[in-house]
This record gives sequence, structure tokens and C-alpha cells, in this order.
Amino acid sequence: MDITKYPQFDLYRLTLNLLNLKTQILPQNCDERCVNATIINRAYFSAYLFCELWLDYEKQFKILEPWEFDDGEEIISEHKQVRKALFKFGETSTGYELSKLSSLRKKADYEPFIDLTSVEVENAVAYMEKIFNNLKFQ
Repeated sequence: MDITKYPQFDLYRLTLNLLNLKTQILPQNCDERCVNATIINRAYFSAYLFCELWLDYEKQFKILEPWEFDDGEEIISEHKQVRKALFKFGETSTGYELSKLSSLRKKADYEPFIDLTSVEVENAVAYMEKIFNNLKFQ
């Protein structure tokens, strides 16, 4: 499988471009947080969607829809299902990277008054890159 032909890879490349151009695309009279949040969000979704694709292709893992859970069984979000599946299939490092990236994404998306540092942005992109490098298609 050639990942470069999938939208997940396009999102990966877009995220790298956003990081490289962040000072140029910063809106006038706006602080860096808006661009930092966007980069972190894109890094997360690029990595998450890549993990989802890999799990489907390599492990035939399918995400359960809410109605597919048994009565009384706790419904687990798609995102948590993917993270748990990575650990289940022995992709511990990737599972941890995606978990760290998920935490950064939640901060970026849901805590708008808390600063996002350049280090956090660089970490998010590094986690994304590690995930793309860790998972290989046979």
C-alpha cells in the first residue's frame, strides 16, 4: 500500500507546511495560539486517521458504531477504540504517541484561554511523524 496516495498523507504534509509557514499565515492582530491550535489539531487528525487506516488494512480492525455495543455496555468513542487497539496489537509506542497527541489536541481545541507553546506544537508534529514512521504496511 502506498500511503502517499491517501488523504491521511495529504493532511500530514499540510501539517508540516503549516508549521513551516506559521509566521506567514498568522492573521493580523492575532496571537500565535490560533495557528498553534490548528497545527496541533491537524497533527492529531492526520495521525489518528492514519492509525485507523493501518488498523483496518493490517489488522482488519473495525471501529464499533454506538449502536453496535451491547445493551448496558459502555460506549467507547472511536478515538479511544483506536488507541486501545494499538496497544492490543502490540503497537505500544504508537499508542502512547497518539495518546499524548490526543491530550495536546484536547487542550488546543477545548481550552482556548490556555497558551500553547512552540514546544507543544513541535512535540505534536514529532508525535505525528513518529506515528507515520512506526506503522508500516505489508
